Amino acid sequence: MKTIFSYFLLAIFLFASGTTNANLISANPSNYTSYLGSLTAGDTLYLTAGTYTSNLTINSRNGNVSQPIVIMGSPNLYTTVFQGNSCCNTVSITKCSYIVIKNIQLDGLNLDIDAVKAEGTTGNWAHHITLEYLNIINYGNDQQLVGISTKCDAWDWIIRKNKIIGAGTGMYLGNSNGDEPFVNGLIENNLIMNTVGYNIEIKHQLNGVRDGFPGTAVNGKTIIRYNVFCKESNGSTGGMERPNLLVGGFPLTGWGSIDYYEIYGNFFYQNPTEALFQGTGNIRLYDNIFVNHSDGNGLRAVYITSQNGVQPQDIQVFHNTVWTANSAGGIRLYSPNASYQQYCYANAVFSPSPITNFTNSLDNITDDYANATNYVLSATTSLNTLNLYPKSGQLTGTLTSSTLFQSNTWYNKDFNGDTYDWTYKGAYSGCCTNNGWQLKLDTMPTPGGTITAVPSYNDNNFQVIVYPNPFSSTIAVNAKDTKPFGIQIYNCIGEKVYESNNINSRIEIDFTDKPNGIYFLHLKNENISIVRKIIKQ
Repeated sequence: MKTIFSYFLLAIFLFASGTTNANLISANPSNYTSYLGSLTAGDTLYLTAGTYTSNLTINSRNGNVSQPIVIMGSPNLYTTVFQGNSCCNTVSITKCSYIVIKNIQLDGLNLDIDAVKAEGTTGNWAHHITLEYLNIINYGNDQQLVGISTKCDAWDWIIRKNKIIGAGTGMYLGNSNGDEPFVNGLIENNLIMNTVGYNIEIKHQLNGVRDGFPGTAVNGKTIIRYNVFCKESNGSTGGMERPNLLVGGFPLTGWGSIDYYEIYGNFFYQNPTEALFQGTGNIRLYDNIFVNHSDGNGLRAVYITSQNGVQPQDIQVFHNTVWTANSAGGIRLYSPNASYQQYCYANAVFSPSPITNFTNSLDNITDDYANATNYVLSATTSLNTLNLYPKSGQLTGTLTSSTLFQSNTWYNKDFNGDTYDWTYKGAYSGCCTNNGWQLKLDTMPTPGGTITAVPSYNDNNFQVIVYPNPFSSTIAVNAKDTKPFGIQIYNCIGEKVYESNNINSRIEIDFTDKPNGIYFLHLKNENISIVRKIIKQ
């Protein structure tokens, strides 16, 4: 049943937006299933802390761009826990759109099930699905068991800030035969480690499969950024070995034929039996750090090669730092399509056979694995002391032209989010003192300046962006094309905890002295009134 504060928050929604269909519903392990079949656009199902022993089945529930359906656990991560059940996948999605699932631990109890699955049933689809702050554990009983899986046409998914530990496969996006495409995804700030198979595989797409839905009959891109990929232990052997990340090719004709992957700002760490990265088709690979201290027989570290009938096409590999013992190659290109160009520019590669088979190779700095210590602050096998930032006077030289790469989202930033000085080579720009994120096996923060919030609109085309959300200390509100506005923020029991008026466009609000939890931000002027739920954690 709805708690007292739910009715208060509902009253805020009604006052602010004039709508009568948005509810905040507080549920617990004994009653949450009674609400799942009636959720409508704008509803938030708040799952209180506790252990949930039945699955989370979401069928034919559809929000919209400004009012998604939100299913969220307690902001005290991860105290809302769903345990696996042998009957079915723990989170099952069928014919759903504009759904947000967040702040939940999924414990598979080592049963033969997947954690989150957009089901492969006939006629299924799932679009505009956001998965964030999920902690996925104990789904590793078999390599075929998956943390996050799409087996239907899926588009415009956001998968962010999740932890997937020890699954059979971390993410498996798209169907194995290439007939159910994963389109226009954003995969960011996740930690995927010690999976039996892939950390992530995105499947190839057959010609014509993008024609089935308006959402897939588009040309777009999938972004993979700020993730940590690790296969230090637990991986398969005996012919079942898998790379940390594999991205398959797009259709060769029709919709999707000019799609590409933009893969930047990721940390790839350790794989004793396979490549750190493998891909084909159209790829922009930049600002990544690759580290592997193992030298499996005949293995490359970064391998761009044909797969499922698709050759490497438009390839841009620049500003990566690669420190790997892989004797078969640091960055290796194999059997590219000669009708396209493949560029390998301004990388720093310390590996046997550092760069091979690129015709367009320029301004790279290369040396053997053992000599990395001459160029970077600390080339050690311990993550506690590893620091691949350049020493004074190292990894710098001729100015590399940025002209070829300016269409990329983050082309002019380095791994730390600092403006790139194009005389440097590798993932970092600068020397001597690394003020950025320490390389480690944990979720990576978003570098400063990246906006990951999704804009929202109401009927008057008023746009407001609130970011980051969730936040830890400071939250920014940016409103465009509007008159001066005021902001009021309420806590969960209806107390006003902040107010400011006559704001012209943007404000940063310091919440350092406020406790963690759920708040509601009410933004209004003489024409507009909007409420946004924000979370401090």
